Amino acid sequence: MTIEFSKETITGLYEELQMAERLNNLRLYKIVQCLLMRHEGRTVQDIADVLRVKVRTIYEWIGRFLRERFNWLCGKHYQGRGRRMKLTKAQCEALGEIIDKGPEEAGFDMGVWTAAMLQEVMHREFGVLYACRYICSLLKTLKISYKKATFIPDKRDDEKWHATRKIWKEETWPEILHLAKETEAVILFGDEASFRQWGSLAHTWGRRGKKSFVKTCGKRKCLKYFGTIELRDGDFQYMECEGRYNGDTYMTFLKQLLARYARPIILIEDGAPYHHRQDVTALKDSLKAEGRLFAFKLPPYSPDLNPIEKLWKNTKHTGTHCKYFPTFESLRTAVLTVFKKYLEDASKVVCVMKKLRTDAGVV
Repeated sequence: MTIEFSKETITGLYEELQMAERLNNLRLYKIVQCLLMRHEGRTVQDIADVLRVKVRTIYEWIGRFLRERFNWLCGKHYQGRGRRMKLTKAQCEALGEIIDKGPEEAGFDMGVWTAAMLQEVMHREFGVLYACRYICSLLKTLKISYKKATFIPDKRDDEKWHATRKIWKEETWPEILHLAKETEAVILFGDEASFRQWGSLAHTWGRRGKKSFVKTCGKRKCLKYFGTIELRDGDFQYMECEGRYNGDTYMTFLKQLLARYARPIILIEDGAPYHHRQDVTALKDSLKAEGRLFAFKLPPYSPDLNPIEKLWKNTKHTGTHCKYFPTFESLRTAVLTVFKKYLEDASKVVCVMKKLRTDAGVV
């Protein structure tokens, strides 16, 4: 049977075709294309092959349009987008705030949110009940994702802690930059890092339905290093620490730095107890009097202000995460391989100080 549409109908169909493209509505697009191709005289079988649908579906579409016309097509505009969400916009924002505060604030004993707990919260707070299996999809729609938590110091709620950090950023750091310019000193950020022989885990890609396993020797032995990175050129220095970190090993490392740099050294370090042991402090004072070493202490609980922390993190990501170390020497080899890359390519060190270098005007 031949079907011919009027000029007005064809114009309306092309408008519906544009609407389908704007809405990214594939079903509406196929229906309108079906009607236009039938108007052009193409066979039902040909249309079904082009649109990859059944012949019966083509007959249903044509018959439905002939009966209901454009009212039927208008009903397809937002079809397929799911039913209306039970939660209002204000309730969605309130749910996000509840999630941010954590399960304990909501009356649970656990520190990790689960779908069942969120189901209870939504039913209790908003009178809305969702199936547990749907809640994950709902949270994704609300831009709430399942992620690994990050530790932050509890001092963040302490006004004194904030004041100390403000002084560092607004007074101490500019003082360091001025001193470095005046004395032509190198600015070093120092810290320590430990690498465990029994390994460390991290997120990685794997086949769905199959767990990713990493062998471990189970030996609780650590490889320890002192290290510094230089602000301007990204020079990286390190020293392995045999045994415990203490004032003696730290002074040995300081002497290594003094031998490395002929220019005065500005050393930025954290508040580890052995950094300020009596004999270590005496050594620093004598070196300061000679104009060789100026030590500055970072604010407490502020690892984010020390860029070498990021370098240690990158080292573990590249060298030790999800790897098997049957011997202590294999662990040392893996870490030193990464250190060698830092020595050969300073850009791998400089990248962790990008913001600091920009603020300091270092090109």
